[in-house]
Amino acid sequence: MKQILFIGAYEKSDILFYVAKLLSVEHSVLILDVTAHADYEYAYPKVEGQDGVQQHDRFDVIENATLETYQELQKESKYDLVLVDISRRDELQRWPVADQYYLVSSYDNAIMQRNGILMNAFFQDKSQSDLIPVHKLIQESAVFPEEVIQETFTKHPIDWKESFIFYPDERDLESKYMNQHLSMLHTKKLSGDLKSALQRVASQILGMTAKEVKGLWKQAERGK
Repeated sequence: MKQILFIGAYEKSDILFYVAKLLSVEHSVLILDVTAHADYEYAYPKVEGQDGVQQHDRFDVIENATLETYQELQKESKYDLVLVDISRRDELQRWPVADQYYLVSSYDNAIMQRNGILMNAFFQDKSQSDLIPVHKLIQESAVFPEEVIQETFTKHPIDWKESFIFYPDERDLESKYMNQHLSMLHTKKLSGDLKSALQRVASQILGMTAKEVKGLWKQAERGK
């Protein structure tokens, strides 16, 4: 069971949904909601009165998760891939080693400051001699260069890997709102920048070529 951590105060339920849909074409996928503000509670339609694992589109979701939730999943080995959306400082501080790490951010000062607090918690008990490989997934701005985020965490032993950039686009916001009411995600109206970033993230997770991931995207769009 491969575990990927998506760290950040940035509200990223739609991003995790799209990545999960793409990955679930060929794999069993679970999203673990370990967010500080229960970001997934109203992010998709659910069966009333059903607790625990919720099915959405091709993948599963567990809300209000903790480290203990993940440890129980490890015993079952039911999923190929577990995507952990984490913005709880207490849980991040004690979370075990993951297979891949993504820092998700924008240049909103509140998000950057809260991400700083999260990363402080994440690195609190880690050795300064052990570099942690981290990818960046950033909602870009023409005002700030990407280095602004990188410079925020210079005190931590981070081995910065590839960055995945997308830009604010009303098409993506409209798709997010629409998908909150649908049992299957629609991806055809996403902006080219966001679609490219999502495909590159999936490529990193799966170890596939860009061409292979584009093939997965087409299958996901067709619902096959």
